[in-house]
Amino acid sequence: MWILCLADRMAGLKFFSPALVLGCIFGVSFPGPGWAEELTPLQIAEKARNKDRENFMKYGSTPCRLEEIKEELNEKGMVEEREVKTRRIAVSSAPRPGGKETERISPEMHNQKPTEDGSILDHLALFEWKLEGEDDSQGEICYRLAFSPKKGTRGLGGRDEVIAKTSGRCWVAKSDFSKRRLEGRLTRPVEVMGFLVTVREVDFLTTTRRLAEGIAAPQQIRYRFRVEVFPVFEFHERHTQKFDFGEAAKSLATPQDQKGGMAGLN
Repeated sequence: MWILCLADRMAGLKFFSPALVLGCIFGVSFPGPGWAEELTPLQIAEKARNKDRENFMKYGSTPCRLEEIKEELNEKGMVEEREVKTRRIAVSSAPRPGGKETERISPEMHNQKPTEDGSILDHLALFEWKLEGEDDSQGEICYRLAFSPKKGTRGLGGRDEVIAKTSGRCWVAKSDFSKRRLEGRLTRPVEVMGFLVTVREVDFLTTTRRLAEGIAAPQQIRYRFRVEVFPVFEFHERHTQKFDFGEAAKSLATPQDQKGGMAGLN
């Protein structure tokens, strides 16, 4: 009797598929014409990585006004010295924030050339990825991904060892999987040259803006590190890069988005 009732209900539908009928009868779901597979957190991160590379190919040669700020900090994180430089440059030629300083401290940290903000999206396999939900970032609805060190990752050395010990969040635009915001911090100290050099603290923050063509290009990159060099030296610095594309930019960021959100970066 219930099958006849079901058939009667189906007859009143203008459109139905065999998958829908079977689903109703057996209580299971089958992919229909409008069905789309739900993405895992790692798959979202992979799409963000690929989109990041695609965007870089489009905006890399775009000229911009780059403001570079170098700050030397004391033990409490207060600024003791501040240096600001401004120049016009293609984005692809912009130096890595703090690159010269950390390379001077420990060349071993730069065995490979990292990209923009520490290569988190280029090292997806080093982390556990979790989808925390959706919220607004830089004026867009985004997936909010959390990443944390994957257990059992050992023997990396150098810069990759530091990257592998970070955790944080990445906001990915639902519309096209562009990275809109990435922030994180080192979870514990890392020795990169035995006991000679110890990276005590690292915080980083990257935000992007939409150019007129809809491309997500860097807006601001901030990177803070505290490194001890045996026996008496310590480097505690914060480096900030601000990218101004002039008329090519169409910023969607809100004042709240600009403030950061990680300790030591505000």
